[in-house]
Order: sequence, then C-alpha cells, then structure tokens
Amino acid sequence: MTEDEKAQQLVIDYKQTFKSEHGGNVLTHMKKLARFNIATVPHDNLGRIDPLEVMRQEGMRSVIVHIETMLNKEPGESKGIQHER
Repeated sequence: MTEDEKAQQLVIDYKQTFKSEHGGNVLTHMKKLARFNIATVPHDNLGRIDPLEVMRQEGMRSVIVHIETMLNKEPGESKGIQHER
C-alpha cells in the first residue's frame, strides 16, 4: 500500500469511526471533557493561572481539532496527513 493509499484509508477510517452514532457520542463527550467550546483559562485555588492545566486542556483540544480536520477531508485529499511522528 502506497503512502497516498494509506492516507486515503486513514481518512475513511476516521469517518467510519467518528461519524457513526457511537463515535459521534464519544467525540461529543471528549469535547465536554476538554471544554472544547468554552474559552476559559484554568486557575488554581489561589486564582493564579495553572499552566499545567492549560497545557493538559490544550493537548485534549488539539486531539479534537485533529479528529475534526480528518472528518472534513475527502479520502483523496492526503495533504497534511501524517502516519507517524
């Protein structure tokens, strides 16, 4: 399988997974966990910005952004798809 074919299959896999009823439920839950649509800056008990919590939430948010990016791609659109890091 060529790299282009792998990229096309990966787009199809994302769509089959997250556009299903169960996958959609999981993605909605992940968005709630990550406070995806809420612009907040986490604070500690003393009202100071908590940088570790900011990084944790941003990490979760970036995964959701990646999933949504893959869902918006067409199978023939392999630009920007990485298989490994």
